[in-house]
Amino acid sequence: MPARDFESIYADYSRMVYWAAYGVLKNENDAMDASQNVFLRVMKHQKKLETMEDAQLKSWLYRVTVNLCLDGKRKLKREVLADELPEMPVSDVSVLPEAAALDAETREALHRALQELPEIYRETVMLHFFSELRYDEIAKLTGVSEGTVKSRMSRAKERLLALLKGGAQHG
Repeated sequence: MPARDFESIYADYSRMVYWAAYGVLKNENDAMDASQNVFLRVMKHQKKLETMEDAQLKSWLYRVTVNLCLDGKRKLKREVLADELPEMPVSDVSVLPEAAALDAETREALHRALQELPEIYRETVMLHFFSELRYDEIAKLTGVSEGTVKSRMSRAKERLLALLKGGAQHG
């Protein structure tokens, strides 16, 4: 694989990094800040990253993103409640293929339902739909089997459907 410069790494992976950060932090501004910090690390480790295979680079970026976000949450000792979140811009929610034709009210309901999901399910949904990763890629990034990813996605869809219908399941 040819060496990649910072700009190409950023162009290829900035969206994935943002959505991974958003999945953990549940806040647009914090996710943007975390993304910037991840790419500062990319600059610091650029020589090492330039020659990595795509799967290795994706995995490295995902782990750094999640670790930075979790470290930040621990340091600040804060909890972000779903009703304190800023509205997700329509363009962000509409990256879901299924959401492209949804009206604003339905998009907002979907956004709220996503925030209600347990983190392991939300992470899987975010990586699949927002970062556009396949199940096998999600499995590698999260360190679980592909079967576990499929199971989490199935349970996430069930919970989202229940939440959207108003029959919220908790737990």
